[in-house]
Amino acid sequence: MSVPLNRVVVMLLASGLSRRYGRRDKLMARLGHKPLIDHSADVIASLQVLARVAVCPPDHHSIRNSLAGRFVIALNKKPKHGLGHSIAVGVQVALQFKPDAIVVCMGDMAFIEPWLIEALTAKLGDVDIVHAGAPGRVHPPTAFGAACFDQLSQLEGDDGAKKIIGQGGFRVLGLNAPPPILLDVDTREELDFARRQLAVRARYPQQQITPERATPCTTSSKPLAAAAEQAPPTPRRANARPS
Repeated sequence: MSVPLNRVVVMLLASGLSRRYGRRDKLMARLGHKPLIDHSADVIASLQVLARVAVCPPDHHSIRNSLAGRFVIALNKKPKHGLGHSIAVGVQVALQFKPDAIVVCMGDMAFIEPWLIEALTAKLGDVDIVHAGAPGRVHPPTAFGAACFDQLSQLEGDDGAKKIIGQGGFRVLGLNAPPPILLDVDTREELDFARRQLAVRARYPQQQITPERATPCTTSSKPLAAAAEQAPPTPRRANARPS
């Protein structure tokens, strides 16, 4: 049994420290005609969901101002406590809407598409957690059913939801989404790669990845030693096909 979008809170994480990128905030770096953060935010804003929550730092007003009006803003006053704490802050706000599922998205993933969020929630019910990656290579976005809420709201540290996904207590499914749409930007080099990919997508707008081309695959509920919510996608090629 799937979870309908109108019972889902989609959470966008935008309070990271961007240590690998440098002194400037990567989420406000230009990618095409708009900041990096707006690519994922625009996709999420297009969905008819129960609520949208953005976890933002208290001192980066440009990020908060960019998302205000489209998202409920959850301020992460302790970003140094890691990705897990950021998720917990957002989940605590999301739970106020009494959702049946929460989807966690990363603000630095510019190429996620609406069908991907829909596909994640459509697979919930038979399993507790659905992520976009392959078996043994967990990758956001990730959808969590209600059974995970308590543990999500108590997360801390840099591992994100890795402990929850890999501990063996939940049924986990990997959607095995195509790598080009799972690109995340952590460095300036990866931003340059994203700009090249954006140019390719603009050149071939008719070639869109569809749900039928993403093959679901079951992930064991046993601990995943290599699983990490921020694990990079498979090796990228400069001539990767557009998503």
